[in-house]
Amino acid sequence: MLAKRFTSILVTAAATIGLIFGAIPSVQAKSLVGTTCTKLGAIIGNGPGASVVCKKKGTRNIWQVLPPKSSSQQNSPKATPCTKLPEFTADFIDPRYVRDVTPIGEQTGSGGVIAVRSYIHPKSEFLGKELPIYAPVDMTLNSANYYKVPGASASYQPEYSLYFDAGCGISVKFFHIKGVVGKIANVVPKEPMASSAGQPVTLTPVKAGEQIGWYKLGENSVAFDFWVDNEAQTNDFIVPSHFATSNALHSVCPYDFYTPAKKAEWLARLGAPGSDPVPGTSCGVVTEGLSGTADGMWFISPDTQTDHLTLDGFYQSQIMLSTDPSGIVRIGGLNTSGSLSQMMVSQQAATWAKPSDVIVGSSHCWSNDTQSVAVTVLSKTTMSVVVGAGSCSALPSSSNGKTYYR
Repeated sequence: MLAKRFTSILVTAAATIGLIFGAIPSVQAKSLVGTTCTKLGAIIGNGPGASVVCKKKGTRNIWQVLPPKSSSQQNSPKATPCTKLPEFTADFIDPRYVRDVTPIGEQTGSGGVIAVRSYIHPKSEFLGKELPIYAPVDMTLNSANYYKVPGASASYQPEYSLYFDAGCGISVKFFHIKGVVGKIANVVPKEPMASSAGQPVTLTPVKAGEQIGWYKLGENSVAFDFWVDNEAQTNDFIVPSHFATSNALHSVCPYDFYTPAKKAEWLARLGAPGSDPVPGTSCGVVTEGLSGTADGMWFISPDTQTDHLTLDGFYQSQIMLSTDPSGIVRIGGLNTSGSLSQMMVSQQAATWAKPSDVIVGSSHCWSNDTQSVAVTVLSKTTMSVVVGAGSCSALPSSSNGKTYYR
């Protein structure tokens, strides 16, 4: 009974996870630019470059785009000579609590957006328990937030985003943390805000293995986020200009920093969201997709910036087609229901096919219980897309769809 309940929780809460780190905050942020706000310094969105901040302009307080910070503006510890990359020696959560972890480069819950972090799914048997979260390495908290974004359900409790500097250009971030402890609790914001974007805090060092907070699996929360950036590594994209202001530029596999034995243990837990581990699953890479196929991200125009999301009926300004480690095809950004969620097609479906097998010059239509999506890969840089309610045979003609671009 608990397993069935947990499966239901996973399905119904997936949109909530996407809401927190997917499309909604950016859509709202862009629509607010130039309008009146009340609380100076308030922030809504997905971080610098993809958020708005309440600032005074003349005699009015208005929402303005929050610019990315330069390296000289970051609230970071004083730089020290780097001779060796940090090595993670402590588990960030006790592995016995964890059902599976996801690769980077998958989709966020709302779909159409690259997941730059690994989602950590606890086992259903620990529902409602406070599961301690630890520092994986010596590091310093330099920003944090206590947030509940607009659109989250009334029962969704505010939570913490925590940003740490581990040295040598390595940053460690956690999101959806339900509680904080010790000296971390002394410096984080106390009043909930509408964004997870980090706010500067007193620099607070922690040691590897030191508890920093806890996570609680609940009806509106099925996973928390573990995200590591390496400033020395820039991810490869088919069209880099789409990602000029993206938070996906430096995201790397967080488990690669562990000592060999611990790395092997965590890699063995990789799988699809909320599933059992899938043997052989790689940690993933953050990339635009597989050139020459339908796989990956596509944009409504050649100059669209990633994660600056808008909607035109059923069509989002960026979409994503992928296959998760369990074989489920996930299509994000195309939805007839009006909700922001992924369309999922299992391997048992008659219309199942990997997007990576749909190549230039070919077409395919996927269908589930509520809608269908048909694509024709016109070239390496263009793809025709049609979405509609019902079966593939009920789809409108391709002239009623959209052309998307790499």
